Amino acid sequence: MAFLSTLFVSLVLTIAMIPVLSRLAVRWHMLDVPDERKVHETPVPRCGGVAMAVGAFIPILYWYSDNPFILSFLLAAGVIVFFGISDDFLALRPRWKVLGQIIAALIVIYGGDVRIVFLGGLLPDGMLLPAWISVPLTLLVIVGVTNAINLADGLDGLAGGISLLAMCCIGYLAYMTGRYELGLVCLAFAGALFGFLRFNTHPASIFMGDSGSQLLGFSAITLSLTLTQQVTAFSPLIPLLLFGAPVLDTLTVMTSRIKNGRPPFSPDRTHFHHRLLDMGLFHSETVLTLYLVQAILVLVTFFLRFQSEYLILSVYLLFTLITLSFFHYANGGGGQSQRYFALDQYKARLRSLRDQRRIVKFAFPCLKYLLFSLMLLSSFCAPKLEHVPVLSVLAVGALLLLMRYFRPEALGKVLRMVFYLVVPYAVYGGDCVAHELLGDGGDLTLSIAFVVMLMTGMVVTMFSTRQQGFTSTPLDFLILLIVLLILILPGMSFQDQRLGLIGLKCIIFYISFEVVVADMRGKNDGVLLVTTMSFLVFALKSYYGN
Repeated sequence: MAFLSTLFVSLVLTIAMIPVLSRLAVRWHMLDVPDERKVHETPVPRCGGVAMAVGAFIPILYWYSDNPFILSFLLAAGVIVFFGISDDFLALRPRWKVLGQIIAALIVIYGGDVRIVFLGGLLPDGMLLPAWISVPLTLLVIVGVTNAINLADGLDGLAGGISLLAMCCIGYLAYMTGRYELGLVCLAFAGALFGFLRFNTHPASIFMGDSGSQLLGFSAITLSLTLTQQVTAFSPLIPLLLFGAPVLDTLTVMTSRIKNGRPPFSPDRTHFHHRLLDMGLFHSETVLTLYLVQAILVLVTFFLRFQSEYLILSVYLLFTLITLSFFHYANGGGGQSQRYFALDQYKARLRSLRDQRRIVKFAFPCLKYLLFSLMLLSSFCAPKLEHVPVLSVLAVGALLLLMRYFRPEALGKVLRMVFYLVVPYAVYGGDCVAHELLGDGGDLTLSIAFVVMLMTGMVVTMFSTRQQGFTSTPLDFLILLIVLLILILPGMSFQDQRLGLIGLKCIIFYISFEVVVADMRGKNDGVLLVTTMSFLVFALKSYYGN
């Protein structure tokens, strides 16, 4: 339960913090103003990093407040967030940001004993690096990857999605080797990222700012170094593959700037994501493409985790050669590449289908009734609420009904909060009971139903003509990809696999809920009815004791 509760607490805290911080960011002028190298057109609050920090730090502190490594890591991460917020407010010079990164790195090096001393087959058997080499090397790697993720934060959802995939991989490997504290930290950041990315998809309503991008880069590289240096069965070059894309991007861009006589941190539009945009890809297509590249690197990392360092170096050099050759060929001649004509024809056909509204008229009722049915089914299967009085459960249901008639303008926010709190309990309890009653066949059927609900929600958002609310984004494909990875990755026990799926089922519930509410355009009676019925079921179960 520690892992699931960490995921949900970080998710809900981040989602709850973002609207509050967005209003404060507008009041305090903590906004990202568009310019010639940026892709957004209006000022956007850049306080998402603070929301993610709060969402991740609280559950981590709750479970590991007495762990020396965790405490030093959180202190260092706090330093990163402080300097990041200062940069978001005051636009610090690069040297001050690097100073903050150095301070944070030294805290985990000396306080958390995070050091690169083991290089596997690259050194003679049993040889470890001395402190005068390991400390500067660790410092260089932490600062380098922190900046690489920071510089990758150039498109909506890009740095967050890359970091999410990296955190999932690190957390999974940590869990497999019994390093549960590292796995829980990764899960806390994954929950915070899931909560943040729903607001950060194009066009984003909030940015993570330097406080967020530096926090993600610093946390991911620190956790990966800790894992690979302490679990020597893993290759110490795992971080090279895991962060290979943003590191290659950063090295390529900085080399180009220095070659042209400009400072390495000077802003321009030469990053990989900018070059993909210049090739004619749209914003969402570019982000999805880079998600797929990162997902491939994550898979390669997993399958090569026990292999020799020379093989991993060879694979990374091959990746580097393919990537640089692709951009050299695609941008040959210096002109802007043209979009693939068949892709435009395909998207034009999709727009035509959207305007006809035939697909959404069929898909939306399917999504709505599937959401309602799965919610009620989970409520019926869930065990009784322990230590919760029946009258309290009934009171919440009655309060929702009263608000329907006396405070309808506030019903949507309260309904969302109640739904978000009920879903984890209903899904977790319902899944456990369903497995006992129906066995493996029931688990498979239920998982298929959730995948169908996610895909139906994606269809609705793709073909809906509404201008506001949640839309289909690369994050939806990312969630679908993670579901598939959980099902196919070797080495995961059935119980661990089921717990991972429970967490993703809850996230699918949240996304489907937002899509349904957005397309119902304020008509919340159906959602109100299902939520109230769920509370009635909980009350009856508590009263009768089963």
